[in-house]
Amino acid sequence: MRVNFYVTFRILVGSKTVDLPLPEGITVRELLRALVTTYPQLRGAAVDENGSLLAHVHLFVNGRAAQYLPAAMMTRLNSEDKIDIFPPIGGGVWRRSL
Repeated sequence: MRVNFYVTFRILVGSKTVDLPLPEGITVRELLRALVTTYPQLRGAAVDENGSLLAHVHLFVNGRAAQYLPAAMMTRLNSEDKIDIFPPIGGGVWRRSL
């Protein structure tokens, strides 16, 4: 299963995209568990000590936020699904030079 990481998560896992050999039909929750097993540095940065996605981290399946999927974190995945994981992103002040 291919997972895309963004911003600081790319630094944590050492890559923009990773491929994990996971079975068809695993849940989003099981995917998170496999990611933390493979990349323990994600614990605390993306998931809490119970393995739940932190509230400020965004996980998308095929462009939809996981929490809004019909079965949320229990949604079953297949190898064709596009998974994207974003850390919290803060805004700033944009100034235009005059």
